[in-house]
Amino acid sequence: MADFDRLEKKLQRRVQQRRLADAKVQLKFEVRRPPLEATDASRALDKRAQAIYAEPGLTMQVAEVATGGGTDASFAAMQARGPVIEGLGLTGFGAHSNDAEYVDIRSIAPRLYLVARLIMEISGANP
Repeated sequence: MADFDRLEKKLQRRVQQRRLADAKVQLKFEVRRPPLEATDASRALDKRAQAIYAEPGLTMQVAEVATGGGTDASFAAMQARGPVIEGLGLTGFGAHSNDAEYVDIRSIAPRLYLVARLIMEISGANP
């Protein structure tokens, strides 16, 4: 949100610098899809997820920098008392397209393993 706030302030200052005396410019900003910002708690959970995923010899990349797009997880993170992470779903291509969306079936078992183990650890169940 810090990037959004900086941009809004910068543009609002520019609007006030009218070059034509009679010009009227108004900016209205709306946050429709807030960013999912990393927290210390989410980073720790990401590291745990990476360690679990490594158990069967797999690697999982964690993006610390925003990549564009949006996620419903950002709404959960705004209200959460704990960590919120995203991107643990199945791998594939063409998400939300009308004619080319598919799932790589090789990702099903490893992702189920990851999510099941995370749930077990978070809930206190012994794996």
